[in-house]
Amino acid sequence: MNKLAISIGDINGISCEILIKAHNAISKICTPYYFIHPNLLSQALKILNLTIDNYNLVIFEKDSKEEFFLKEENKHYKIFCFKSALYADVDSNFDINVGKIDTKSGLYSYLSFQAANYFVKAKYAKALITLPIHKKAWQLAHIPFRGHTEALRFFYKKEAIMMLGCSKLFVGLFSDHIPLKEVSKKIQFKSLVNFFINFYKQTHFKKIGVLGFNPHAGDYGVIGGKEEEIINKAIEFSNAYLNFSKASTKQKNILLKKFNITEKTLLQNALKNEILKQELLQFNTHLFYLPQVLVADTAFTKNSLKSCNRLIAMYHDLGLAPLKALYFDQSINISLNLPIIRTSVDHGTAFDIAYKHKAKIKSYKEAIKFALYLNHIKNDKNGKL
Repeated sequence: MNKLAISIGDINGISCEILIKAHNAISKICTPYYFIHPNLLSQALKILNLTIDNYNLVIFEKDSKEEFFLKEENKHYKIFCFKSALYADVDSNFDINVGKIDTKSGLYSYLSFQAANYFVKAKYAKALITLPIHKKAWQLAHIPFRGHTEALRFFYKKEAIMMLGCSKLFVGLFSDHIPLKEVSKKIQFKSLVNFFINFYKQTHFKKIGVLGFNPHAGDYGVIGGKEEEIINKAIEFSNAYLNFSKASTKQKNILLKKFNITEKTLLQNALKNEILKQELLQFNTHLFYLPQVLVADTAFTKNSLKSCNRLIAMYHDLGLAPLKALYFDQSINISLNLPIIRTSVDHGTAFDIAYKHKAKIKSYKEAIKFALYLNHIKNDKNGKL
């Protein structure tokens, strides 16, 4: 079975309960490697009064030389050691502080995530599944990122795309963890085009809708509307570019030879050359994206979702508030446009119910299943989401 790396998240929250309760079920479809030290897992088991058997733990340590080896084994568990160039030395000798924001748990959750990421990058596992962290705890521990996605962007120097949802509704986020006052400035033609093209190439969704930024999608300029104009132009251009990428070799060569460029350099040239852009727009024959922005306050109604349930939101809460209201328990978080597969639960640390036997495991199980699915289509050239 495929090996998956599981980072523990904030140990003061519901992560351990989720991990322990779901272990038997997910072990039937994959081999999970849990990035948590034995003494911390023992604490969690004692607090929860639960047991776990036939599991793999990975002790992670900071070292300039990457190394992975089996450290201890018996009939109940295997304990491995993974050394890598972590952000800081690992201190696992602390007490679980149930339901509290804590510097030590914040740093530990980051190092668990970083180590699990390196583990997948080194191909010891097929995918990374992250349990929830607390952003304030990361801040207290002086972690230079606001969350997993921002860190992954830095690790891989790629524009990781955050997508959340389930089969009934997926929402991609053009911007995620930034203040609202910065979103409007981020809505630029070039960045939108790159986002739209990458999002389609990663998902191959058949019909994608883009939510407007202003109330009523600007209402034809009555309520702002500058952002919607830029979004619509980016949609048109992206549709044209994606159509070109699927055109015949003969059709492609006519345009490429005319401007003495290659298909590889087409996008960057078309974004700078207005004449080339206009020529490329002639390829706008098939709609990968719906041609006009959607009014966000009606896009999530039952009738609207019947016609389009693959959406892009310009900012975090615009897309995620209705998603979580509709499908909170089964939604997951997926990082697209990265060289590794990463999925996560779509909920937080839930400190208020930590270690109270109230944590639900459905989102976690869905994240595991979707990671396995992504791995499957990654190895299948005809695979589509």
